Amino acid sequence: MALLRSLFERDWFVGLIITLLFLIFAETGVFSGLDRQAYDLGTRISSAREPRDDIVIVAVDDESLQKLGAWPWSRDVLAQATLVLTQAKPSVIGFTIPFDTAQYAGGLSSISYLRDVLVAERKLSRNVRRALDDTESTLRGDDKLAGAFRSGARIVLSMPYIASERPASEVPATLPKYLKGFTLPGVSLDGDGGDGAGRAGRQVTRVGVLFPPIEKLVHRAASVGVIGFNPRFNNEPLLVQYGEEFLPSFALMLAARSKGLSSEDIESRGGAGPTLNGKTISADRSFRIYPRIYDDNDGKPAFESYSLIDVLNGSIDASRFQNKIIIVGLTSPRLAGSLSTPSGQTISPTLATAHTVSSLLNNELFELPEWAGWAQRSLIVALGIYLMFALGRFRTSTETLLSLFLLLVIFNTHFILMSSQALWVPMVTAVVMLIVGHLILGMRRLVGSRLDRLQSDLSAANRQLGLSLHAQGSLDLAFEKFRACLVEDSLLGQVYNLGLDYERKRQFNKAASVFRFIHKQDAKFNDVERRMEQNEQAAQSLVLGGRDRGGPGPNLISSKSGIEKPMLGRYQIDSEIGRGAMGMVYLGHDDRIGRTVAIKTVGLSEDIEPAVREQVRNRFFREAEAAGRLNHPNIVTVYDIGEEQDLAYIAMDYLKGKDLTAYCSPDTLLPASQVFEIIIGIARALDYAHQQHVVHRDVKPANIIYDDEKRLAKITDFGVACLTDASKTKTGTVIGSPYYMAPEQLEGKKVDGHADLFSLGVTLYQLLTGELPFKGDSIANLMYNIANEKHADVRKFRTDLPRCASTIVDKALQKESRARYKSGKTMAEAMIACQQQIREVDAA
Repeated sequence: MALLRSLFERDWFVGLIITLLFLIFAETGVFSGLDRQAYDLGTRISSAREPRDDIVIVAVDDESLQKLGAWPWSRDVLAQATLVLTQAKPSVIGFTIPFDTAQYAGGLSSISYLRDVLVAERKLSRNVRRALDDTESTLRGDDKLAGAFRSGARIVLSMPYIASERPASEVPATLPKYLKGFTLPGVSLDGDGGDGAGRAGRQVTRVGVLFPPIEKLVHRAASVGVIGFNPRFNNEPLLVQYGEEFLPSFALMLAARSKGLSSEDIESRGGAGPTLNGKTISADRSFRIYPRIYDDNDGKPAFESYSLIDVLNGSIDASRFQNKIIIVGLTSPRLAGSLSTPSGQTISPTLATAHTVSSLLNNELFELPEWAGWAQRSLIVALGIYLMFALGRFRTSTETLLSLFLLLVIFNTHFILMSSQALWVPMVTAVVMLIVGHLILGMRRLVGSRLDRLQSDLSAANRQLGLSLHAQGSLDLAFEKFRACLVEDSLLGQVYNLGLDYERKRQFNKAASVFRFIHKQDAKFNDVERRMEQNEQAAQSLVLGGRDRGGPGPNLISSKSGIEKPMLGRYQIDSEIGRGAMGMVYLGHDDRIGRTVAIKTVGLSEDIEPAVREQVRNRFFREAEAAGRLNHPNIVTVYDIGEEQDLAYIAMDYLKGKDLTAYCSPDTLLPASQVFEIIIGIARALDYAHQQHVVHRDVKPANIIYDDEKRLAKITDFGVACLTDASKTKTGTVIGSPYYMAPEQLEGKKVDGHADLFSLGVTLYQLLTGELPFKGDSIANLMYNIANEKHADVRKFRTDLPRCASTIVDKALQKESRARYKSGKTMAEAMIACQQQIREVDAA
């Protein structure tokens, strides 16, 4: 500890810690949000580029919605628009509108029936026939749209998707057969381990849910690509992985089809950079691209946009669409939503697609190079060396100017790379590290020198005040002041005298604390080690010797003024939390590892007969021996056992909550499903204990602690447990709670795990009904009823329970042990099946 303290007093060590922390931050992306903001700022100051003039948008805008009605329209409207656009001979037509569901055509049967009636009555005039044909055509919108797609245009359809963070092997996904032809056969990741990461360390965006267009439309389309709608539009996956297949993005397929290329011309082998027709696309290690956002030109949008209603009514010259890349999609903010761009604008997904396609075709993407990570880490290391060895060698003003100069260099490098080379290298983590490191080290030296002077003055003042308080008899305040002083030999002498005064007042715990303080500073000072041990022993003897006459054993929590909380072994006693038949239960903690424990004690004082004392001791430690063999989430954990003078103790897991007796009365019953959940856990715990050759022998609600917040039950109190594989197992001794005992246990026979299951059945019966299955006016009468009488059906008290609940209780309470459940596991399985029925009844 002293070595660590001395290291933290050195600037190079603090600088090293800061560097290591920020290297971790760089790997985990703690400052990725700030990096994105720096990227956005870099895109804004980058030199403007001209967008492609062959990209146009046909928009489903507010004007179209006002004239054609609310969205969604019948697809024959889109079919008409497709035919108009096709006649203009565009380069490619892409639909950002999803077609993942078929158009509802529920009126077709009614029209067919009406046509038959009119024909039968000879009332089918030409106008009526034409009206029926038009209506039927409208209802068959998918057929009309598919027919429009077949008219010769290069149609690209979009597939929305939801990304998944789970590994590809954990996302069972099978692509529909009709989409197999639109995958990327030229993309593979050698060494793929099923998580989407190839040999080159690339991490492909994985699709959790896909919304493909309907088969009828896909058969008439030229290509299909995925489209995602990230609210923050600054990057986009170039391709994604769905199951074992790779799918192109919608924007990529628009760019490819505009050049007469197909998905077969997109390649990436072994994690290499993706290529389109042999030309590399600037994508990062996750196959993401960073499109450029084109500025408007003199108030005009970067890309020409036409309302779909104007296309339908012919108010636009069709020649405007010749050889153009047409993107058809929603632009109305009410329907399309909006994406925020790095420049602070909000645009529709359709317009975002136009920016991406233009960036791809112009090869004007921003690039996050594969060496960006190494560059970032190298910069952090370089700045770390600066913090460790350069700071502290100059005056404060010089150090500040030097750090500001480094910040200026980093910012200029970042913006120059983005504006001139279109390269984005994240540097914010390094910038933050430089600022934080400079502030920490600079302020540390500045404050440290002043604190040293102040501490020296305070130490002298505290020492004089401590001597004055000691002389007045205020020992506690004096010790507090002494501890606030700088340690010197003369101070230790004065503290030693304070410890002697504590001894004289028989405040042994405080004396031990004083001598422990001195021992920590100088273990060889006078006879401090001997006095420390003597006072600790005296303090324990004083506390353990007192007995609470109203309790079952010694009460460690003393009401005497000035006595500190006692210790049992390495556990400090905090408070009393319960009293049992054998002793007291305390709340304590282990300072060494910061663990809170429940400490169960039993008194072994000399006023108890030796034979009885030995019997109690053996029984008490048998609990620890039995429970100590067990490690199960539904069994209380025993950490430690020990004896101190006339007291034995067991340190075990501290359980919050109540024992189940709180839920055994008719007005405090838990829901049946929750009761089953509790008993299932205890049945599993007993099954585990039985496999370890441990039989509890006292299963009852009072020995089951339930934490309602965590919905966790644990069985405790193995004080009457027996080890069935040990020679200590005896017959002829009845130990346990009579109301919950099995018949063979009452008869003093040798018991096994079936007796615990009988007791668990009684507990289940009581938790469900608030009643005990067997009662008696006397112990003899009770024992007779348990061994001979049939219990009442649980459904007599709880009519809402299914039949399986009675079956489980009846089997657990069989008189013959072999007729009960074979094991706790078997009982738990039966209860799980019944619990499902209970939940179904509750849900209904």
